[in-house]
Amino acid sequence: MSRIVFLILISAFGITTPTLAQEIAGDWIGQMNGGFKVRIHLERTDSGLSGKLINPSGNETVLDQITSDGTHLHFAVIKLNLSYDGVWDDRDKAWKGNLTFQQVYPLNLKRATAEDLAPAVHKRPQEDAILARPAPYVQREVHFNNLVGHNQLAGTLSVPNGEGPFPAVLLISGTGQNTRDEDVWGHKVFLILADALNRKAVAVLRYDKRGVGGSSGDYDAATTADFTSDAEAAVVWLKTQPRIDANRIGVLGHSEGGIIAPAVAATDKTVAFVVMIAGPCVRGDRLFVLQSAMTAKAYGAPDDYIARRKVFDEKLFSAIASAPSESVALERAKTFVAQGVADKLVDQNEAETLPEEDARPWERYFLAYDPAPILARLTVPVLALNGSLDVQVPAKENLAAAREALKNNAKATVMELPGMNHLLQDAKTGAPSEYNDIEETMSPAALKIITDWLTRHTSPLGSPAKLVK
Repeated sequence: MSRIVFLILISAFGITTPTLAQEIAGDWIGQMNGGFKVRIHLERTDSGLSGKLINPSGNETVLDQITSDGTHLHFAVIKLNLSYDGVWDDRDKAWKGNLTFQQVYPLNLKRATAEDLAPAVHKRPQEDAILARPAPYVQREVHFNNLVGHNQLAGTLSVPNGEGPFPAVLLISGTGQNTRDEDVWGHKVFLILADALNRKAVAVLRYDKRGVGGSSGDYDAATTADFTSDAEAAVVWLKTQPRIDANRIGVLGHSEGGIIAPAVAATDKTVAFVVMIAGPCVRGDRLFVLQSAMTAKAYGAPDDYIARRKVFDEKLFSAIASAPSESVALERAKTFVAQGVADKLVDQNEAETLPEEDARPWERYFLAYDPAPILARLTVPVLALNGSLDVQVPAKENLAAAREALKNNAKATVMELPGMNHLLQDAKTGAPSEYNDIEETMSPAALKIITDWLTRHTSPLGSPAKLVK
């Protein structure tokens, strides 16, 4: 749910006069203080020099005003009010200078190696482990209808080997066009979670979101309310399945899914428990303001910019949430964003898409939605987890809201997990740019907390279901 794309840029302080001129053409790579890597590609043309800035996601921005005499390097991106000036240091074989974007950032640019330019290969040991060992459960492709939404959902039902009946969990994914595995930066979050639950004698249903994978429906027109309707249909279908104990079916949601899960339980009184992983507990407009500020800080944006952007976001989101129609919301967004560009709070790349994104149905619904009243209605066991390094759903403010909303529910457990991010990975900064580089998909410690809690809250009063390992 990240909202600001920061071309967070680079540089180091002026250095001694170099001894040798350096050929400028080629690829150069630098790293910001927050670990954000940026690559510069420069080449000679008949008219001089051309180049582009490439971020870790592969997005490219054309450079303007590129000049170099082999000892000094200058380039700029005019529409971003960004510029770089560096001096060649022959001893360190690097350009050292200052990049100016809102403030001055230090940056060293060294020539990229073949390893730097090679496609990154990221290991996923938890997925490999699942493939390497026998599965004590059976998986099958399933389809079920949402009669309210007039669409069909496709998913996977995995049931432990044995007689049953087994407790079951519905997994509800977060924002984005997620398949049943909730693939985030190459991490199949729900695949790992489903396997861990199955091995604890819990059946799992996970499904493709509407309009994604094998599911029908219009994803682009849907709001959180529509995705909630899909989850409600999934619970109804799950109750009818053989070897599933209809009295021990619960819901587990991640991120936006953590809003949907409580809403399903509040409507369907047969839902036995709720698990929220980084599930927002504050109103959407406040969450997005916090998220923008935390993400910007993780990427190293200056404090002054973060403070001014926070004020801008508060006004923008308030105007959009209170708009009586999508067309009014769009006009308001365009006006605010244009002023944001003039005030150097919004870069031109962001400005090209931000008004339309903020005025779409999903955004308007989410900005105005407050999860707290729904949480306060829950009487079933609830587990709410947040990583302390989560910058998408900041733990401090979010868990405070969770504790307040759930204060009358003696069966609620609210936990902050130290050193974990939005995916409950063990992380360093919590920035989304780390997700891909971290090998683990979900911290084993987090998985144990979830599975242990579910084991305690799904055990029947009598003998447990017979499990074949």
